[in-house]
Amino acid sequence: MAEFPSTPLVGTVVHGAGRGKGLGFPTANLSPAPGTAVPPPAIYSGWLARPATGGVHRATISIGTNPTFGDSSEVHVEVHCHDTSDDLYGERVELWFVARLRDTEKFADVDDLLRAAREDVRRSDALLASAPRPATPTP
Repeated sequence: MAEFPSTPLVGTVVHGAGRGKGLGFPTANLSPAPGTAVPPPAIYSGWLARPATGGVHRATISIGTNPTFGDSSEVHVEVHCHDTSDDLYGERVELWFVARLRDTEKFADVDDLLRAAREDVRRSDALLASAPRPATPTP
């Protein structure tokens, strides 16, 4: 059984702490739609689909509590798009999961976190190069 749904995680992009942008890994923070299944905490490779524009973007997805910063027990869904820096705030998006990359973990420092994030994006890109893209979404 897959560790993530075969249907998209649907939600709206909301403001987060803004930490990702400052670290060079901007993220779209997703508020899942009510009743939407959220996969277990982990780092995933997948696609971010934008019904409003018809765009589909390569993504690395983090689901978890941001343990390195230890400032929240709330589970967050954060998406780093590899190929767009568009402002997505308020936009309804779909996340299509391709692969689970690794567990979330608490790093000793931000430099270790950034090394892992760069590797996550590299691995995600490699997986997405041969993964089928979801159909172009329509509004």
